[in-house]
Amino acid sequence: MKNSAQKRNRAIRLAVITSIISKFGTVVLRLISIPIAIRLLGMDQFGVYAAITMAVGMIDMLHIGIGPALTRGIARAAAKGDRETERNLFTTGFLISSALTVLLAGIFACLLCSIPIPVLFGDKFASLEEPMLRASWIALGIITIEMVCIICDKARDGYLETNYNNAWGAAGNILGAATLLAGIWFFPTIEFLILAINGSIALGKAGNSVHLFFQRTYLLPRFSNFKTSLIKTLACDGFRFSITYVLSALVEYNAIAYLIGRTAGPEAVSVYQVLITIHFSLTGVVLMLTTPIWPALMDAHARGDGEWIRKAARKLYLLCPAFAVAVAIGLIIAGPWVIPLWTGDEFRNAVEAKFQLNRLTLAAFSGWFLFHIWRHINQVLVLGVGEMNAASRTVIIESVLVVILAGSVLFSGGALAMIYGAIAIGIASVSGWVYPLVFSRAIRKEAAESEQAAIPAIPSTG
Repeated sequence: MKNSAQKRNRAIRLAVITSIISKFGTVVLRLISIPIAIRLLGMDQFGVYAAITMAVGMIDMLHIGIGPALTRGIARAAAKGDRETERNLFTTGFLISSALTVLLAGIFACLLCSIPIPVLFGDKFASLEEPMLRASWIALGIITIEMVCIICDKARDGYLETNYNNAWGAAGNILGAATLLAGIWFFPTIEFLILAINGSIALGKAGNSVHLFFQRTYLLPRFSNFKTSLIKTLACDGFRFSITYVLSALVEYNAIAYLIGRTAGPEAVSVYQVLITIHFSLTGVVLMLTTPIWPALMDAHARGDGEWIRKAARKLYLLCPAFAVAVAIGLIIAGPWVIPLWTGDEFRNAVEAKFQLNRLTLAAFSGWFLFHIWRHINQVLVLGVGEMNAASRTVIIESVLVVILAGSVLFSGGALAMIYGAIAIGIASVSGWVYPLVFSRAIRKEAAESEQAAIPAIPSTG
């Protein structure tokens, strides 16, 4: 038990160190790309870029959660030293995931071929239909490559090798920043922006996949290792993981951005995209800790190491909310003048007053960020102890509530601050208290079972 705990702690330390490098590169790439894109392309074309990436990103959002299910399965098999199960799980998961990715990409391609851009995205995008269509095809090809390769990232997590994911992610970020700086002045187009930023990420994931197969040649997919008996397990776990991890993101990022685009136009989507970029960058700091902790929690749960789980939970409850509160204070105080300084005058003046980034809007955004972080760390803990059914039910109820609240605000002409406030209220009303309750009950149940198992049997006197 002690050696296993030391291995988990070492894997988390390595993942955090490499994640700092990777997240730094991500932040730099975003800090560079947004102001350059807004200045060279204009708010309308940057809004087109945001709309395309969010729409095509739905392939990721709608993608069944085979990846997290594979992480869980490999973590358990690796804990038992069962290489045969590792091989079969990976091949089955890889082939299912790849087939589903191709299917979803094909559906999106059919939509692009048969439905005009103004119908898909709204009349306010009609003047940019031609470049938007070209950029959509490029984005579709890139996201398809990413989704085929992402299964290898999830296998890495199961092996407690998140540090390799981070290293290859950092390489992709460096390539993206270099490509953007070198070429955007010569090719100031939406298509080049997608290739430089999103294409570099896809290349990083492809490199990580090749490296995984080089290290573990036994994982190379072979049809002989595809086991139909594993489909039900991966599909059921994957469906529950998809609901738990994807549904809230689909609603809060993609769906609301799409609705904003249809009702307020590309400039308003640009503002929402900038805030989402800030959100991703800040959440990435928390993910440096939670990403490697999640498979480590599953490993500890599989080995019955409840004490390690409780220690990990205490660290998360201490560090992550403190960071979120510090971020909220900083955004409310400095955000109204730092963000426009970063993005430029056009960003400040191109949208109507209700979508401008004043202190009230940033306070509401900060409230959403705080509740998002609280939900995230509790979700990691709940899934780490195997409570997937409770997690998926909670997310379904919460997402319906968020859609109702935020949609009502949006279609009644409410300001951006009111939209973020509605999302925050939805999270606080459901997962904000349900997740901690589920985790607390699971820990108490596991402790009681361990205590009962430790009581020696009373010898029979009969």
